Amino acid sequence: MLLTRVKTAIVLLALGLSAVYFSGWAYFSFIAIILLLAGHEYSQIYRKGGFQPNTLIILATVFSLSLFRFLFAFQYNDIILALSFLISMAVHTFQYEAGRDKAPIDFALTIGAIMYFGWIGSYFISIMFLPDGQWWLLLSIAIIAFADSGAYFIGSRFGKHKMAPRVSPKKSWEGYLGGILFGVTGGILTGFVFHQFIPSINLVHGMVLGIILSIITPIGDLGESIIKRQFNVKDSSKLLPGHGGAMDRIDTWVWAVCISYYLIIWIF
Repeated sequence: MLLTRVKTAIVLLALGLSAVYFSGWAYFSFIAIILLLAGHEYSQIYRKGGFQPNTLIILATVFSLSLFRFLFAFQYNDIILALSFLISMAVHTFQYEAGRDKAPIDFALTIGAIMYFGWIGSYFISIMFLPDGQWWLLLSIAIIAFADSGAYFIGSRFGKHKMAPRVSPKKSWEGYLGGILFGVTGGILTGFVFHQFIPSINLVHGMVLGIILSIITPIGDLGESIIKRQFNVKDSSKLLPGHGGAMDRIDTWVWAVCISYYLIIWIF
């Protein structure tokens, strides 16, 4: 299992770094595909539970938000959100009239997916438009990689005290603290290394991001788990051997890029 995870991680790393290096449309395409896959997995999970979020509206809006974020930054995003809300309400209202009693919940689930994968997910694109955005993105992702690795190895070896047994039975406080230790250390080291190439980033930035992201982003993992646990689903899909689906892979990353974006523009 570990070998499979490592092999998949290497492939994802190669694809991701290539997309970041070439940036532009290559990067947009890579992120858009991931967000669309995650949105589709979200919809399928709820459909297994008897709900019917509108997959077409979700995917169309997620793509539109990510495209407009790429082309126009935050301009016109409000129009897309307004239209998607109105269209979603209209569609689900007609479904309710046609006899679909769960249509109000379906509507809420549709909007939830749009906000999660469309609005929040598009911070993967927004962070790239910051000065030295490629480096900030890589720093944030590196911290998450260190934190996830630390949580996995420390938790699997020393984990005894359950962190959230109902939401995610395997996660422990020991693993959580291990994730913070690895995330902060990894952030400092990565910030130091990056400073040799890009003066605007240093080990202090790595330390601050390491502390904040390592403490907060595990909530993204737990947040996704409540969706899957409700329907007794282990992984969002089997797309990525050893890692589950696209939604599983970006659970903490989405939180990381969104939080990092505002820390960078407000603090750094």
